[in-house]
Amino acid sequence: MKDLALQWFTGMQAGQFDRTQYAPAYSIQLTDEAVRQMTHLLNQYGASPNDAEIMQSHAAGDQTFHVVKFVFPRGDATSILFGLDTKGKITGVAVRSFAGD
Repeated sequence: MKDLALQWFTGMQAGQFDRTQYAPAYSIQLTDEAVRQMTHLLNQYGASPNDAEIMQSHAAGDQTFHVVKFVFPRGDATSILFGLDTKGKITGVAVRSFAGD
């Protein structure tokens, strides 16, 4: 999960959005504008994160949820909640906090 999270973050910062990573029901909700907004928010950090740490995981039904903390070179951090289905496809992404919040 740590590697997936880091790849997702850096990919989104670069505007590289791969729909094959997402569960179909979630993918159709992600409009081009929603992806642009997420890319813009993630780029507010400047540099990509140095590290990611799984802070919490729990299963609910056919999904597993992971709270991932990202740490950046200047020392700030944010956490993002990822949902994954049994096939490892992303079912949801929720930003928990951003630097300066």
